[in-house]
Amino acid sequence: MPDRYLTILFGGKRPIRVDLYRYIEACPFEEAQEWHGWLVVGWGEHLYWVDPIERSARTFPLGSYFGHLYPASDAMFVASGERLFRFDPSGSLAWCSDVLGIDGVVLESWSGEVLAGCGEWDPPGDWRPFQVDRATGKSLDAAR
Repeated sequence: MPDRYLTILFGGKRPIRVDLYRYIEACPFEEAQEWHGWLVVGWGEHLYWVDPIERSARTFPLGSYFGHLYPASDAMFVASGERLFRFDPSGSLAWCSDVLGIDGVVLESWSGEVLAGCGEWDPPGDWRPFQVDRATGKSLDAAR
């Protein structure tokens, strides 16, 4: 039995069921969004790209727990417990940032040339700001 499942309906066609299995991962956050024809699912320590037309899925390991999805018109930004990832509309990874925190990364602004947010370094509560170049994922903070 799956630990979670989603039922989705695309384009008036019959529903598609997506089964998710936890294995040994903790799942503090989970989220699903339709974006550029994909169903993008963040759960456990993975990101899932589900193609409802082909009825196929790709799995991308995040290296730590999933945090949140931040969709833009040209990119999907994904936060994990430690890093940011940028994916293009084809579902391909464009870049992965350096470590921006050890127990949470949150984006506060992702629409301009610079991504701004905070990473938690000494839980609970030691959130430190960061800035990352939107095109490359490189840190713009002098201390990093």
